[in-house]
Amino acid sequence: MPRRTSVATIRLLHGLALLSSGLVFGLTLSHVLQAPGSRRLDGAEWLNVMHTFYGGFAVVGGIAEVLGLIAAVALTVVMLVQRKTVSAIATMVAALSMLGTLAAYWFGNRPVNALVTNWTSTTLPSDWSAFRDVWETAHAVSAGLSAVAFIAISLVLLATVYPTKHEV
Repeated sequence: MPRRTSVATIRLLHGLALLSSGLVFGLTLSHVLQAPGSRRLDGAEWLNVMHTFYGGFAVVGGIAEVLGLIAAVALTVVMLVQRKTVSAIATMVAALSMLGTLAAYWFGNRPVNALVTNWTSTTLPSDWSAFRDVWETAHAVSAGLSAVAFIAISLVLLATVYPTKHEV
């Protein structure tokens, strides 16, 4: 018989998964909310904003995405071992959503960030707005996925705190 995971460990995993998905959702939602203003900027203004304002987002977001993925995967394993099928499915949805946020970063934001870092107002390509749109879209995808992760983890916690006669 497998060893039971302590309540303290499960609480820690829930807390980390919830905090991480909440942080990623907040950071990416802030990008989504600023997108209309970003679309009004000309190329030089947009480039100045990109070079000035977003340094801390990547550090905090990157740590939260990875930590959230690890916590959600670990929580899924714990729920499977405890035969809490509904909770396992919900935490697996959260884990896959957090994995999706990382994919959106690696295939959407990161390539654009790498290019923008080297651009100046004189080397800004004429199609710079297409890169801006990819960057904004990747953040919108991440915001949606992190919202799903946050909701899934929240529902597991709510079902645990306020159980019904059904297994969670």
